[in-house]
Amino acid sequence: MYIVGMIRNNFTVSKAIIYAPLAGISDSPSRKLAVRFGADMTVSELISSEGVIRNGKRTMELAKFDDSERMIGLQLFGANPTSMAQAAKILSSFGPDFIDINFGCPARKVVGKNGGSSVLRNLDLFKEIIIKVVDAVDLPVTVKMRSGWDSRNLTYIEAGKIAEGCGAAAVTLHPRTKAQGFEGEADWLQIAELKNELKIPVIGNGDIKNVTDARLMFDQTGCDGIMLGRVSVGNPWIFGRIKQYLKTGEIPPEPPITERLNVALEHFEMTLEEFGIPHGVYKMRSRFAWYLKGMPGASIIRARINRSRSAEEIKETITSYAGELRDKTASKKTADGIICTQSN
Repeated sequence: MYIVGMIRNNFTVSKAIIYAPLAGISDSPSRKLAVRFGADMTVSELISSEGVIRNGKRTMELAKFDDSERMIGLQLFGANPTSMAQAAKILSSFGPDFIDINFGCPARKVVGKNGGSSVLRNLDLFKEIIIKVVDAVDLPVTVKMRSGWDSRNLTYIEAGKIAEGCGAAAVTLHPRTKAQGFEGEADWLQIAELKNELKIPVIGNGDIKNVTDARLMFDQTGCDGIMLGRVSVGNPWIFGRIKQYLKTGEIPPEPPITERLNVALEHFEMTLEEFGIPHGVYKMRSRFAWYLKGMPGASIIRARINRSRSAEEIKETITSYAGELRDKTASKKTADGIICTQSN
């Protein structure tokens, strides 16, 4: 049984499967699909606190969501405690279920503004930001962080204790340092160590590549929930498949190719409706590559999509490709039936 609940600033999680914040990817259409296919929570893309307090149009668009994306957290980054508090208060008026503070992003444009994982170099600032955000909103405040700035400065235990002491409702740990980026392996032992040190929920994140990895993270770390990012791109079924595996111990089959293509087309339509043309087309080109991954002749279809100049041309390419695959499948079944009949 999977339970996610909140009582004011008491945030409780049990075996929750969470859709991670991914810059440029975890937009509203993607979050809606994640929830439909089994995610217990979603988190917005990174939102700049300075952009919020200046009411920047593009920044505020990142905070838009509807009820089909719940439970949802809006994720803030920044290095000015006052700005972070003001921005959190503004975002709380949008009605999210919680506010998440990003102390984990290693991207240069975020770290260059002293946000994201750069704050882990200054735990006094880390503490002040959490205190001010918690005081500013009547919502649970969660923290997402990395294990430290580099291998010589691993601060995840100290930072986790500070977050708990300052009123954070939960901590998500991606057990890589900022210096690692996404290289090397995530050290799940660090998640287990943090879980042993904290009373608030600890959510594990990093290197979950399939349904069996999800169970391993729960088993090896004792974490209260897991957060999935890259593995879910073009693969929203992963959330429900993990739940089924945790419940039954049996690995559910991958969705058939026809379903994958149908959902890809639906995702395209949703993205066009949300972002319009041409922006929606540009956003989905890379997503189609993920939906097509492993399919026969996928490289040819990806090239056609990337050359396409219109949304209708892309839809026609995917629709025709799906028809070709159905015809091939039907022909193979017919041939197999003839062979079986002759063998008898």
